[in-house]
Amino acid sequence: MSKSERRDARKFTKVTCVGGGVIGAGWAAHFMRAGLDVVVYDQAAERESYLRESLATAMPALIDLGMAQDASPERVFFTTDFEEALQGTDFVQESGPENIETKVSLLSEIDAHTRPDVVIASSSSGFLSSKLRSRAKHPERILVGHPFNPPYLIPLVEIAGGDAARRAADDASAFYRSTGCEVVELDREIDGYIGNRIQYAVLREVLYLMSQDVADLESIDRAIAAGPAIRWAVMGLSSVLFLGKSDPSLWGKFVESLGREMDRGYIAPASFQPDQALLQNYAEQVAKGIGANGQAGLIALRNAGVVGIRSELQRVRATLAGAKHELG
Repeated sequence: MSKSERRDARKFTKVTCVGGGVIGAGWAAHFMRAGLDVVVYDQAAERESYLRESLATAMPALIDLGMAQDASPERVFFTTDFEEALQGTDFVQESGPENIETKVSLLSEIDAHTRPDVVIASSSSGFLSSKLRSRAKHPERILVGHPFNPPYLIPLVEIAGGDAARRAADDASAFYRSTGCEVVELDREIDGYIGNRIQYAVLREVLYLMSQDVADLESIDRAIAAGPAIRWAVMGLSSVLFLGKSDPSLWGKFVESLGREMDRGYIAPASFQPDQALLQNYAEQVAKGIGANGQAGLIALRNAGVVGIRSELQRVRATLAGAKHELG
């Protein structure tokens, strides 16, 4: 049986989300939308009410994105019984606290209570899977399946498993894609993966601009949202830059000019390191400015905006693909 035939033959019907916080509840909403049975485990019983509230908040976006025919919040179950949550599961998404020792211990416990063929994916935002699986008896099925928050809204999942989990990575990729995710597999492990490293690079520039009194944080946010972020919603940075010259034959020289601009000061100097005072100032300014009215309005804008962008992009891509087919 070929690799692709093996993946196609794997049927996932029950998913266990270990951890019922922001990421775990977001994953539960995403898997529910795909028409799966979802069990959410958390040792804190009060997490169940948070889970139900999160599902209710997510429902308008889930409906707009499109629900599987048999998808329903009634197929999302909550339990504080660890063994019960893992019994008969086909896939485990771990979303515990972002603490390396906690995750290593938790993943080894999940490993001990699931069938050896069950893929265990960690929602870690930066740890290496080689470290995460270090105490497991079946380390070859443990990998990183890093989502962007919230998982039900942002389609990206970064898989970082390394050569030690090649088969598990193939199965995880096929599974995530079947639920509507956009999967990116790392060729090798690196702290922070891809998306978060890019976000931190942008955050570093934001902090530098703030430290130099260039503009207030709301203006900086608007400069990102109304400029590069709109293009990035359609294509990646390298694709955007490739369109920076009308003549593709000038691309090499254009890249050389980008390097010169970076040397001239278009990025924060290498010596710039945000200190605690700057980070605290940043936190306070965001809370008192952008976040002054709480999260509800921002969540509503984010959800409706992302759903609108995803839906329109899907329509545009389908139209362009149809036109290309007719011309071809």
